[in-house]
Amino acid sequence: MQSTQSPKELVQAAKEKAGTLNPAQVHAAVVDGAELVDVREAGETSKGRIRGAHHIPRGTLEFKIEDVVPDKNRRIITYCSAGSRAALAAATLKTLGYESATASEAGFDDLTKHGFGVSVDGD
Repeated sequence: MQSTQSPKELVQAAKEKAGTLNPAQVHAAVVDGAELVDVREAGETSKGRIRGAHHIPRGTLEFKIEDVVPDKNRRIITYCSAGSRAALAAATLKTLGYESATASEAGFDDLTKHGFGVSVDGD
């Protein structure tokens, strides 16, 4: 019989699988060339996204990631509003073969408070 997990347990397992980075670690990784992927849904991006980040909503990530980041050896860091979906997204990317995928433990607002620039309408 298959065991079930609560949503909290599922997110915790994803964080353990993919790992998480604090804002300073995210910044260092981006400076080193990591790709930043915003997995928030379109309705959540009214304040913009982190400058340079690719926007791929969590609901379409599996289908669109190869179009945006075809190199599975490339380091990818996912972020969302608070961190849970970013962890699920990074774990999914690992399952798809992106072994260097990890999640930001900070969400969009926290990342902007730590000095990440914001892009509005793709600028």
